[in-house]
Amino acid sequence: MESKDRGSDLKKFGYEESLNRVLKLKSLVFYGFAYMMPLTIFTSYGIVQQITHGMLAVAYAICTIAMTFTGISYMRMVKVYPVAGSVYSYAQRSINPYIGFLGGWAILMDYLLMPILCYVCAAIYLQTLFSGLPTALIVIVLILAMSVISFVGIQMTSIVNNVMVILQCVFVVALLIFICRWLSGGNGAGTFIDLDALFNSKEFAKSDVGWGALFTGASVLAISFLGFDAVTTVAEEAIEPEKNVGRAILIICVGAGILFVIQSYMYQLAWPEGWNSFKDVDSAAFELVARVAGDTMSYIFSAAYVVGCLGTALASQTSATRILFGMGRDGVLPKKFFAHVNKKYQTPTYNIILIAIISLPAMFVSLDFIISIINFGALAGFVLVNLSVIGCYFIKKKQRRGIGNKIRYLIIPAVGAAICGLVWMSLATTSKILGFIWLAVGIIYLAATTDFFRKLPPDLKMEE
Repeated sequence: MESKDRGSDLKKFGYEESLNRVLKLKSLVFYGFAYMMPLTIFTSYGIVQQITHGMLAVAYAICTIAMTFTGISYMRMVKVYPVAGSVYSYAQRSINPYIGFLGGWAILMDYLLMPILCYVCAAIYLQTLFSGLPTALIVIVLILAMSVISFVGIQMTSIVNNVMVILQCVFVVALLIFICRWLSGGNGAGTFIDLDALFNSKEFAKSDVGWGALFTGASVLAISFLGFDAVTTVAEEAIEPEKNVGRAILIICVGAGILFVIQSYMYQLAWPEGWNSFKDVDSAAFELVARVAGDTMSYIFSAAYVVGCLGTALASQTSATRILFGMGRDGVLPKKFFAHVNKKYQTPTYNIILIAIISLPAMFVSLDFIISIINFGALAGFVLVNLSVIGCYFIKKKQRRGIGNKIRYLIIPAVGAAICGLVWMSLATTSKILGFIWLAVGIIYLAATTDFFRKLPPDLKMEE
């Protein structure tokens, strides 16, 4: 167990130190990038390219702006509440205990679904390498492997994540070099500067495109930025979380946004008409890589992408188990199961097993289906985190004097909430329907455990 001066005093929140503090700033950044996956752009590359008619870079720019405002709000909240639980912990203390539960419940849906998405994508690209492998076998083997690593402890998870991020970054650099050679040879756009690769006014003017398509694309891409939220879920395993978690969030959010926009721009230059020419939108990235770098590189890409999927699966599984741990410790979920920590490994092993079981549908669900529903809770959670800053600082702490406080604690989080709200409204109808069904289940559970809202959620601690 790390010494207390390296962590946060959890006793003022009514908690005991039960997780192992080993994550430094570098490890937090790698953890977030592992969750976001440097190659995550390829997960929805074909889908969003078709939605935006080749303006993937603009959709990423919109998403980056929304996430930067939200990242700042996360940074504010983790300084006050450096505990596990993410949105749930912030909203229940800053806004309302019931809203906090529903916020945690909403974003929990995405953390539960994210490993499924990763295993689906890994299976798709593994089958480009080994066409005879059955999907069910791939999914079961991968779930077992990631669960064992997660079971052993956060330090092992961190080491594996770091290696996976480095391998992906090496591939991204190699691919960009190939694209530069491709463009220099007069292929693709034949130039490194083409404004149409960012914003194609002719396509934008079409009736089925416009701002609606760009915001719809951004709503799909929100999944790419869950990494900075994931960092907050391991706050109790971070050294000096009040300082390091906030720094990691800003580095991840801004750095990833810039990386995604640059990558999108370069990929559009390499294949300007690709959005209208993909043979299969699910594996469109494979087609892009084969086009600019040859078949051998496309198979290397598949291997690198699978590595990235496994890194994200591992990080998302870890985050989901920590959110369940936070809610279980408060008694909002059954404490005996969800707050259980293995004494030897200091990990919430029951939660790890549960997430592994929940991930089994990856054997049969489709990529477009899982992507269509996975961002509902994330965007709802991002709105609540922005509003939590207003509730915590501007209302409860009454830090309202001076223009600086008004900008920091009212205007910035309000803008972040508004942009995330607009992106949320652009989600697909299927996503909204299933998301509201999930929320309805949460409301029913909350009503049952609070005597129809006549008392606080069980054992909920509300210390300031």
